[in-house]
Amino acid sequence: MNLKNPLSWLALGFGSGLSPVAPGTAGSILALAIYYFFFFGNIVEWFDHLVFISFVVLSFFVGLYIYPKTVKEQNDPGSFVWDEFVGMWVACIPLAIIDHSLQWLIIAFVLFRIFDIWKPLGIKKMDSKHGAFYVMIDDVLAGIFSGVLVIFLSYFLI
Repeated sequence: MNLKNPLSWLALGFGSGLSPVAPGTAGSILALAIYYFFFFGNIVEWFDHLVFISFVVLSFFVGLYIYPKTVKEQNDPGSFVWDEFVGMWVACIPLAIIDHSLQWLIIAFVLFRIFDIWKPLGIKKMDSKHGAFYVMIDDVLAGIFSGVLVIFLSYFLI
């Protein structure tokens, strides 16, 4: 990726995708930190549930735009972590209504990484296809499955 291109910095997850070890995990951790900072750090008072969901949807479309602009030779290189950002944020959507404690942030993170790495329930099929949509959607699905499991766990644990 061309590091002089500002879109590359989004694609690289603000540099987290350059991690020599587990760039997807590094991107997910940074995405979780950004989520916490804006949503629960009371940094921006108007950043509520609806704004967050709109932000996640917009981020998905940003990913569709930046992928072909920044990735030329490889299909879904490990350094492209914007999809991890979006998937992690999808997994965090239920936290806004359940509980936003550190415990639940960690649970959402671990579940997202498990689903993103393991790729069950049709995620692997999406991951095997080429193009921006499939690069993004496999992580969105991992986020959805993680979010559903977070809701299920919260119902039985809270």
